Amino acid sequence: MNLVSLKKSRKKPAVGDVFVFQLIFEPEQYRFGMVISTTAVFSSFKNVILVYIYDHLGKGKEDYPDFAAKRLLIPPEGINTLGWSRGFFETVAHLDLEKHQEYKFPQHHFRGVARRDIYYDEFNKEVKNPVEPIGNRGLGNYRVIEDAVCDKLGYTLSTD
Repeated sequence: MNLVSLKKSRKKPAVGDVFVFQLIFEPEQYRFGMVISTTAVFSSFKNVILVYIYDHLGKGKEDYPDFAAKRLLIPPEGINTLGWSRGFFETVAHLDLEKHQEYKFPQHHFRGVARRDIYYDEFNKEVKNPVEPIGNRGLGNYRVIEDAVCDKLGYTLSTD
């Protein structure tokens, strides 16, 4: 496991929640994410949590990225709540995304899992002309985030 255990939470993530996670390769520093939607639909999975993971390494839990710049480390991901309930994601702030529409991309597109040449939006509607950043349509969890971030940064992937 390349993620550090931070703080377990039974509270369901809400739209606008800012969360941190920590990799063992980056001690005393934090990576940031934000919950963009809790109602995404990926195939038969409903109420998928759509998150952004920012290309920002903070020196503390309050060293937030520039959310309006939308500089993502990886494309948007659809995940479940295990990252929070197992303590790998810790919510540190909440932003009103209704007041800050500039923090979100106007649309989100995802590549199909079985057919990589078919694209969908976050409401399970097929899209003919997808717009970057394009994520994967599979339902993930904290391990998908961990693997994608480690792969992007060139860190060893966890085998446990």
